Amino acid sequence: MSKSKVLTPALFAVAFVFILGGIVLLAFVVPGAALFYQICTAIIAILAVLIGVGVLYYLYLARDNDPNFFLYDTKTERNIDASDLTFERVNSRMSYFMSTLTTSQERLWKENVLSVNPKRFGVKEIYKPLAAYKMLYDLAQIDRPEGWQLFLNADPAALDTILEALSSNDEKDMPLKLRQAFNSATDQDDYEWIRDYVMG
Repeated sequence: MSKSKVLTPALFAVAFVFILGGIVLLAFVVPGAALFYQICTAIIAILAVLIGVGVLYYLYLARDNDPNFFLYDTKTERNIDASDLTFERVNSRMSYFMSTLTTSQERLWKENVLSVNPKRFGVKEIYKPLAAYKMLYDLAQIDRPEGWQLFLNADPAALDTILEALSSNDEKDMPLKLRQAFNSATDQDDYEWIRDYVMG
C-alpha cells in the first residue's frame, strides 16, 4: 500500500478529531465554565477547529487532480495509484489514443500518422514509441492475414517512423528484425516471418 493511501485517511482522522473536539468544547464546556475558563477554553476550541480546517484545506490542495493519461479516473476525478495500473487499462487508454490519430487501422500504416503533429505525442514525443508498440500489438491480437498484410503493405515512410519510434525507446533488435521482415516479403501472403517474430 502506498504512503499516500495510509497518510490521507490518517490526516482526515486528525482533522475530524480537532474539529469535533473544538465543537464539543464550544458546545458543552464553555457555557458552564467560569469567565476566565470560558475565554481560555473558547480560544483552545477555536484553534482546534482552525487546525482541523487547515488540515482539510491542505488535503484539498495536495489532492492528486492533475490528470494523468493512464491514471486519471473520470468517476473519482482523481488519478489512481500507479500500483493499481494494469495492462488492460494501459491497452484501453492506448486504444483511445490511437483513435484520436486516425479513423482506421489501415490509415495508421498507410499515411505515416505518427509523423504528423509531434505535439500530440507529449513532451519529447513520449507516446510515440507506445503508439508503435500498440500498432504491432493490435496486429498480433487480431492475428489474421489481412492484419499482417497491413504491415507488409505499409507506406515505407510510415514504417520508417514506426521503427524510429521503437529505436528511440532503446530497442535495437526489434527495428532490425521488422525491417528485415518488411524487405524480405515476396508478396502479400508472405507474412509468416513477421507473424512468428511478433507473436514469439
